[in-house]
Amino acid sequence: MADTVTVRNVRLVNPAGLELQVGDFRLNDRPNSLEGKTLGLLENSKANSDKVLDELGRMLQERHGLREVRRFSKHSASLPTKTDVVEDMLNGVDVLITGVGD
Repeated sequence: MADTVTVRNVRLVNPAGLELQVGDFRLNDRPNSLEGKTLGLLENSKANSDKVLDELGRMLQERHGLREVRRFSKHSASLPTKTDVVEDMLNGVDVLITGVGD
C-alpha cells in the first residue's frame, strides 16, 4: 500500500506503493520486451518535456526495436489530458511514458 500523509487538508501519496486497494483501478502488466511495440510519449506542455521524451523515445526505439513511437501532448500541465487524446493513447499504443520538463 502506498504511504499516505495528510497535511493541512492536503493528502500526499507516495506513488512508489506496489499494492493497490481493490477497485476499478489496476496497473497493467509490464511487457517482457519492447520489440515490435508501439510506444506513446505524453508530454505535459512544460518547458523541455518534449525534448526529454523525444530523446528517450529515440533511444528506446534504437535499443529495443520498437515498431513505432507516437507523440501526444497535453494542452496544459495543470489540467487533465483531453478525453480524445486519452482515447487515442488507449487505442494506439502498447506502452506509454509521460514526463515533465523545466
